This record gives sequence, structure tokens and C-alpha cells, in this order.
Amino acid sequence: MRPLEWSKSFGNMAIAAVTVGLFLHIGLDPIRFIWGFASVALLWSGLYALNDYTDRKADAMHPVKKLRAIPSGKVSANASLVFSILLVFISLSISWFIDCAGLFTICILAMLANQLMYTMPPFNLKKRPVVDLISGSLVNPIFRFYAGWVLFVPAFNAPLSLLLFILGVQFGGFGLYRMSSKVHEKKIGLKSSVVLFGEKNMKRLAYASLAIGALSYVYTCLTVLPTIYLFLGIAMILALPLYKTALKDPQKIDMGKMYWVTYAQYLVFIAGFIVIYLLQLPL
Repeated sequence: MRPLEWSKSFGNMAIAAVTVGLFLHIGLDPIRFIWGFASVALLWSGLYALNDYTDRKADAMHPVKKLRAIPSGKVSANASLVFSILLVFISLSISWFIDCAGLFTICILAMLANQLMYTMPPFNLKKRPVVDLISGSLVNPIFRFYAGWVLFVPAFNAPLSLLLFILGVQFGGFGLYRMSSKVHEKKIGLKSSVVLFGEKNMKRLAYASLAIGALSYVYTCLTVLPTIYLFLGIAMILALPLYKTALKDPQKIDMGKMYWVTYAQYLVFIAGFIVIYLLQLPL
């Protein structure tokens, strides 16, 4: 279920909800947010299990992924498939309960459809250049974000700069992460973006994306959010030395260490984002 990776969904949804409260001055119902997050987290848990199910043979040859529950054989393939379907069903049931075919349900269905096309034949988008990056790191963050937004606002009308911040950082990070698997993907004959475009081009794309994300965050803090959020962003820059290898030579990333560092920092950022929001509320 990869509970640590729930932080991506929680973070994107929390940023959206907090912005609704601060920018549009709308009261937030924490119970509604919790139900919404539960739906998104369970959806992705089911999709992660499905991804590990479909990739189990290739992952068994990967130096790191071979230790996961399904490719290692600790969990049977059939059991993981049933588990995946059950989690997705529960997620859809919750979304219908809190939204009844509204915009939140549309976000859930969009993420489900995109990830099925990313993972499953005949589409297998993760094996196709360009669309593997678009599907894996642009489509999903948008709907994770809007899943938090439409819980409180019945429209897809979030500030563009905020979306660019989220997409820039997550697309850049995903690009660097994918480069760590270049040797493995080339070995198994996968024609992905990192294999076809080469390390230099992928690094340039990742750097440009991260720069766009950073500039968009600064702009958002000056126009949409209280400027105190700018200091939160500056504080996060202090962790840059931890990403030295990831930025300079992504193929040498220590995946186990970087996995924990990335999500720990993101959780700290989201905690700061929420605390600042709570401090802005009238007494």
C-alpha cells in the first residue's frame, strides 16, 4: 500500500485546501477533508499494488525493487490483484458517499483511468517515451491537487501559479527518479524517455522543471498566499545538500535513503504549510 507515499496525495490536497481557506476565505471542514483523503489514499494504495502486480517479473530483476512484497514472492500475485481491486472499490465507494458523482469523483476516476493506462496493456504508457513522463508526473499531481480543491470549491479554478509550483517540483523530481532506473530499463529493452533521450537531456529537463516550480512558488507567495509562506520555502532550501547526488548524478542515487529523505522533507513542508494557515485564522 506504500503508506509513506500517501504524503504525495495528502500534501497536494492539503496545499489546495489551505489555499482555498486563505485565498478564497472559505471555511474548511476537516472531517470532509479526512474522508476525501481516505478515498484518494486507498485509491493509490490499490493502484500501487496493481503496478507491482503487473511489474512483478521485471521488478524481480531490479536491484532494489526485487525486495518489494510481490516480486520477492512474500505476497502471491493473485492475492495482490484481489487486494488491489478491493482497495479501489472502497475508494470509489467513499468518493460516491461524500460527493455523489461530483467533481471529486471525477478526480478519482481521472486518476484511476490515467494510472490504468500507465500500467496496463494495451496502453502501457510507462513504456512509451514522452507520455511516460506526462502520465506519471503531470496528470496525477493535477488531480491529486484538485481532489483537495473541489472538496470545498465546485470548480477547477485554482491559481495557475500554484499548479505550476506543484507540477514543476514533482515533474522534475520524477525525472531524476526515473534516471536512477536507466540502466535497468535499458537492460530489459524498455524504450522509455530516460533510455531514448539520454541523461544530459533528461537532467536539463528536470532542472528546468524544478526552476519553474521554484519561481512559481515565489510568485504564489507574493500574489496568492501570505508572504510568510516564502520563508517556509527558503527554509526548505537548507536541505539541498541532501540531494547533491540526485541532482548531479541521478543514476547513482541511493534509492532507499533518498526515498525517506524526500518524503520526510515533503511532510515537514506540508506541516509548515498547515501550521501557518492555522496561525492565520482569527481567534
